[in-house]
Order: sequence, then C-alpha cells, then structure tokens
Amino acid sequence: MPDDDADDSRGTVRGDIDGERRDDDTVSEAIHHSETGLIGDIADEELHDEATLSLTPEQHQRLKDGLHGSRFDDVRRASRRYLVVGSGSGESGERRRRVCARLGERRDAVAFRLEEFGFDDDDLDLWAPAFEVLSAQATWVIGVIEDFDGGHVWELGYLYRQQTSVRDVLWLLKRVYDDAEEQRAQYENGMAASHLAALENAVDDRVVEWSTLDELDSAVEQIP
Repeated sequence: MPDDDADDSRGTVRGDIDGERRDDDTVSEAIHHSETGLIGDIADEELHDEATLSLTPEQHQRLKDGLHGSRFDDVRRASRRYLVVGSGSGESGERRRRVCARLGERRDAVAFRLEEFGFDDDDLDLWAPAFEVLSAQATWVIGVIEDFDGGHVWELGYLYRQQTSVRDVLWLLKRVYDDAEEQRAQYENGMAASHLAALENAVDDRVVEWSTLDELDSAVEQIP
C-alpha cells in the first residue's frame, strides 16, 4: 500500500489511506469519468470487442459502480499494481490469495483480484469488461496456474487473445507435479494447453515453475 507522501503527479490521493475522505480532485476525476462514459481510463466503446458482451444500462451502471469504489481507489493510488488471476476456490484459491497477500505487503504496492470488486456469480456478463479494465490498470498481471479446472481458464483465453499487449507485463507461476500422470490430468484441456503454451513462449523467462509452498513463495520473490 502507498505512503501518505505519494506523488501527486500520478493522480493519486494524498492523506491517510486508512479512512480519511478522498481529495476533491480525485472525487472530481471519478465524476468526470462517469459523466464522460469512462470506466477506469478506458472509454465505453473500447469495451465492446470480441472479449466482452454488450451490456444493458443497468449492467453498465453496475460495472461503473464496482470500478469506482474504494478498492479501485486503492489500485489507482499505488505505484505498483499486481492483478493476480487463477483459481478462486479450495486450496489452490488459498495459495492464490497467499500470492496476492505477499505482493500487497510491498512498499507502495497493491495486489488485487477480480472478485474483490463486488462482482458475483450473478454478474458473469461483467467479468470480461471488468477484467479488461483491471488488466489495463495493472503494472504486472500474475497468473497462478495449478490446473485447467475453473473460471481462470477463461482468463487464460483472454490473456492469449491479448498477448501482444500483455506480454510485457505478464508473469506465470505454474505448478508442476512430480507424477507425470497427475501432471497430464491437471492440464488436460487441449485449447487451454495451447493458450498456456503460447503465453509461455510470449513471456519467456517470466514463467516460474513451482511444486511446493516454499517454491511458490520463492517464485513470488522473483516478480519486481
């Protein structure tokens, strides 16, 4: 998280981040975004591509509400911003949250997950545009990959389609298994496997393999 003396030139909020009112400038900025049809720093029309769905007015407002809340303010204030993607449930979800927590402990940094912005299972149509906005805000996008079972497979597909724009900001922390059969079973999804292989080729030395919790922690330390 940022210090109180964060540089105003970054469009950040000065003052106590533990509860004080936001600066008038930041409030004005959020209002300006809302009035001009901006979500984050992205214009509405930029959200309607093949990776997104057309939104109803109600969904559009829900998206803007989620991305102009206090958590989004946290993201905009920080100098280093880590979007952590991967499984959200079970033990693999706990390890992803561990990665998020360790990155968020760094000075003037914030680590965040899509789920933190108030979108639930009833808001599936909003996940694509929300992910697009948040990935554009991120300094680094971190993929914690243990298998191809879950909604993060969609995120892999999105990153694959956008690989020309994310190759400079993407890190992949990929779990490997000692048993060859288990390795195949966990990554048995032809399309997702091809997406991951393409991403690995694109980011090259920013793919870090791990198999134990200690190795995962060490992998996190390699991320700037």
